[in-house]
Amino acid sequence: MNLPVIDLHCDLTGYLAWIPGATAMDVDRIGCAIPHLQAGRVRLQTMAFFTPTEPGSAAFTLKQAHLFKEVLLQNEEVFALVQPQELEAQIIHGERVALVAAIENASGLVEEEEPLELAFSRLEQILTLAGPLLYISLTHVDANRFSGGNFTPGIGLKPDGEELLWFLSGKRIALDLAHTSDAAAFDILTFIDRQNLNIPIIASHSNFREVYDNPRNLPLELVEEVVRREGLIGVNFLKKFVHPTQPEVLLEHIKYGFEHAPKALCFGADFFQESGIMEGGESHFHPEHRNATKYQSILRELAQQYPREAVVDLSYRNALRFLQRLWA
Repeated sequence: MNLPVIDLHCDLTGYLAWIPGATAMDVDRIGCAIPHLQAGRVRLQTMAFFTPTEPGSAAFTLKQAHLFKEVLLQNEEVFALVQPQELEAQIIHGERVALVAAIENASGLVEEEEPLELAFSRLEQILTLAGPLLYISLTHVDANRFSGGNFTPGIGLKPDGEELLWFLSGKRIALDLAHTSDAAAFDILTFIDRQNLNIPIIASHSNFREVYDNPRNLPLELVEEVVRREGLIGVNFLKKFVHPTQPEVLLEHIKYGFEHAPKALCFGADFFQESGIMEGGESHFHPEHRNATKYQSILRELAQQYPREAVVDLSYRNALRFLQRLWA
């Protein structure tokens, strides 16, 4: 079994923007380096433009959009911009890694004290640079002007978040719940339904709270909502969300996904810069999941226990179907 892979989340552009001298070939410093993506047979990789909520966030996101266009996409032997009308051919028959951009934290569109209207003009600028966006998340782990984050329980959707949802309706950009607080996630879903907005819902790099209890992992109620809305849930490889000491629990998360979200499950490994940690110190990832080369060994292990159809759905088919609906 050597299947194509679609992954919903990595931080390569943030790594390139943040670390002096960083390149996409740094195999010892980031799990989504080019050789890793090629060896893992990744055929579509989402490049999430990440920023903390802090001064300079909008400029840092724009820097990543320029790197996406002017560095990554210029490497035409390896990368190609995602083509919505040729998506199936790119994934199943392509030899290059198709790239699609996303925004991880809407603070990258507008800072806390800036006029909200700047978010909309900057989003259009990013679309011009990077092409179609797969998703936007309202926040990161903390609260911002849009909503509460994973580690700010009880803080829900805010008025600026409502305005951004209105703007996104019908834009063919998904809303990502991976970093919202539970309160914000349920507020978002309620607002979308109450206002009859057209916004697909995903959790781009989230595991399952019933398997391992962490605020970043989805409770069953949110899993069911993503499934009901025909969204996606990307399995996260970070050991703090898998299990700090037991790498085999990743397969328990996938098993849970097969049982509760079989047509939503995909990969969202969340590879980001290790800043040299991988050279000998403690890694953010278990060795079994440390980089994108590991996709194929994980899929082979799953194929020994589960039907091929389920493994193919996880590898690429669920995400492909979602993207075809999103951009139809």
